[in-house]
Amino acid sequence: MITLEGIVERIIFRNEENGYTVAKINSTDGDLVIVGSATILKTNLKYKFTGDFTYHNKYGEQFAFIEMEEIMPEGEAAIINYLSSSMIPHVGEKMAERIVNKFKDETLDVIEKNPERLLSVEGIGKKKYKDIKEALDRQYAMRKIFLYFSKYNLPAAIILKIYKEYGDESIEIVMRNPYDLIGRVRGIGFKKADEIAESIGVKKDSDFRKIAGLKYALMLANRDGHTYLPLDKLIRASENILGLKFENTDEIAKTLTLEKNFFVERDGENYNCYIARYLAAENYVAGKLKDLNISFEEEIDIDKKIIETERFREIELSKTQRKAVKEAINRGVFVITGGPGTGKTTTLKVLIDIFESMDKVIKLAAPTGRAAKRMKEQTGRDAFTIHKLLEIGFAGDIGFSNIEELECDVLILDEVSMVDIILMETLLKSIESPTRLILVGDKDQLPSVGAGNVLADILKSGIIESVNLEEIFRQSEQSMIVKNAHLINKGEMPILNEGDFFMISERGEMKGLEIIKDLVKTRLPNYFNVSEADVQVLTPTKKGNHGTINLNKVLQDHLNNSEEFIEILGKKFKVGDRVLQTKNNYELETRVENEFYQDIQKGVFNGDLGYISKIDKENKKVTVIFDDVRSVEYNSDNLDELALAYAMTIHKSQGSEFPVVVIPLYRAAPMLLTRNLIYTAITRASKAVVLVGMSEYLVKMIENNKTVKRYSNLAKKLRRQNEIIGK
Repeated sequence: MITLEGIVERIIFRNEENGYTVAKINSTDGDLVIVGSATILKTNLKYKFTGDFTYHNKYGEQFAFIEMEEIMPEGEAAIINYLSSSMIPHVGEKMAERIVNKFKDETLDVIEKNPERLLSVEGIGKKKYKDIKEALDRQYAMRKIFLYFSKYNLPAAIILKIYKEYGDESIEIVMRNPYDLIGRVRGIGFKKADEIAESIGVKKDSDFRKIAGLKYALMLANRDGHTYLPLDKLIRASENILGLKFENTDEIAKTLTLEKNFFVERDGENYNCYIARYLAAENYVAGKLKDLNISFEEEIDIDKKIIETERFREIELSKTQRKAVKEAINRGVFVITGGPGTGKTTTLKVLIDIFESMDKVIKLAAPTGRAAKRMKEQTGRDAFTIHKLLEIGFAGDIGFSNIEELECDVLILDEVSMVDIILMETLLKSIESPTRLILVGDKDQLPSVGAGNVLADILKSGIIESVNLEEIFRQSEQSMIVKNAHLINKGEMPILNEGDFFMISERGEMKGLEIIKDLVKTRLPNYFNVSEADVQVLTPTKKGNHGTINLNKVLQDHLNNSEEFIEILGKKFKVGDRVLQTKNNYELETRVENEFYQDIQKGVFNGDLGYISKIDKENKKVTVIFDDVRSVEYNSDNLDELALAYAMTIHKSQGSEFPVVVIPLYRAAPMLLTRNLIYTAITRASKAVVLVGMSEYLVKMIENNKTVKRYSNLAKKLRRQNEIIGK
């Protein structure tokens, strides 16, 4: 083995999932490229690497390291560089110079052993010192935790998440039950937890490990959209995870029933296995929809009201729209579905006008901020996200807390296909009969990212009345986006290169990337008179040349030349970057303020889109503006929740609308090349769609009308509730 020392000059590549890193270092032997798994590696810091030289056919000589450790800096210049390397709040280059000028060679000893002496440095008052001291204490605890978990080849981002979850007791808690990491620490699955468990002596065939495997299989099922798994499916999935066979499958149902937060429901001769909160949500939604689903007999002439509203708005409703309006007024729960251009918005406007003439209090809501914003623009009435409308917080395993009853006569919820079973339960807890609930959506779009199949199950049950709008209206017939969406939905090829719908054929993936770069930066903004920010790339996948990971890196380099940036845990963010929140955070503070008004709320949610307006490199903070008005400040503890959004997965784009959408059509997993995925993608565009790639993948997507089965019992439970009423 060879040992060498060097200063990290540049990180060329880093995989945050496994820590694999390629970096350029400056050593006594000159510039070298190093490769290996690094828990944490920072530019401008010095490290000792142990390994050997290898030769790569394409990239030449490299040093493959298997061990590394940080070398504390020596000399004033090195210490200044060390202190200002994004490690300590309020300490940028100038402050680092002041500290070193004050303490000289004692600087690192002062920081380690007598940090209170920093109060004698000009510019460090009690408040800054408090922040610095907390950071130093945290770093001391973290160093111990980083050192311990690095032997499991965990990347720095994951170890940091472990520390955020468990604090100073991280090692003790994880050693007691490594499987507790699953579900609590994003990025750790069964394989890594199992590796840790094996190292502390957990046997492969132990009941402890088997239960962990069963729980993990059920957790994965929830992530895939299922509210439960049949027992036989759960056993099969668990056996694949555990790498062993269950000998006594009869005992599994009993064992799971005894486990906290799990429930096994008898379904005829079968058993359905739930994480308890999903069963509770499913039962509650079925029961509450039954309670709300009453009939109204209003003492008004609805036909007359419709005619008056048509005259006022200078429109004429179709027979189906007219039926939707009348049924929605007469029923406690009603569903309106339809694709683009079929008049859902017009129907809603008429409904709102009539309800207002009846002096009804109406609330409008949607699952995401962008969907709520679009609903407000389309109806001319205030619309809110469900979280904002209910002003709810999150309370871990028990779900949402502080749910108060909404004071309204009518609640209209748009983009219902996006609503999962937990969010639907939360919404229904806020209303009581005789509040009317009107659900609006497109039944052909992708189902919710979260567990459940709410809209599809409600329609499938046949218990809740619904109307599907199918007629395309004259003003929408001119749009090839609308026309092609309906063609695709029927399994037919779209009409290409007419009107607002284009395809650029290019078989080469790298050439396709160059075309997309040119389209986003120059051609489309010039042709459609829009800004770069109005052009959104939507792709089926995260991986590959045309996945979000690579596209975002390429587009950031191409579109954003800002020199104001920050790098934390391998992620690089620049001022002006388009960004996406990747998980719900109910504690982040959001501000809307100007000289006349201030509103402070809590909560930023998965899928929220914004842009970086400010970077405070010295204090490691990033300010993001969401929905053009909400300001949110991130720090190094939560920046991992942000991702670049020059390119998004089609799943993440649900509920959003963009002027121009660019869709790459290249290799992807077959399960991602589906009709409803391409349908959802093109219906996100309002002005134009541009497909780039290979036409055979478009054909595959249109022909593939298979949808992955979701295990959800809401439809069955709705029918059961109806049978109970009938008896």
